Amino acid sequence: MLTFKPDPTLPKPTIAGRRSVPRVRLFVPAQVMLVRGLEQCVLDNLSQHGAQILFNARMPQDGSGAVLKVKDLDVFGTVIWVKGKHFGVQFEEAVTLQQVVQIRHYADAYAEHQAMINARNARNFVQGRAPGRRLR
Repeated sequence: MLTFKPDPTLPKPTIAGRRSVPRVRLFVPAQVMLVRGLEQCVLDNLSQHGAQILFNARMPQDGSGAVLKVKDLDVFGTVIWVKGKHFGVQFEEAVTLQQVVQIRHYADAYAEHQAMINARNARNFVQGRAPGRRLR
């Protein structure tokens, strides 16, 4: 059987393309501090170097500052692109992998909680009860 041994004299491969670190899909509520004040948003995805934000208000301009606030994370960055209802923020200082993982755990718990609420509301609808009312 043939085995492959890398040549130690060759340079190690690097990741090609725009992303050199993985990003996690989240879709959790967050806040973003812009020049005009604190706004509600949805954190679509997160990496150690930046984030993609879904926003329903007036979009910020490229180059403007932003502070992303989600759970226990507050991180300053710069808006580097705007497209439709999304914009990207590049962080001034990278967040740790541990912080990204903590936000991922928060997102998982949030999704599970939302699924329970949706199931309860569907059950109430089928049983003819108003949302939030209990049987006596």
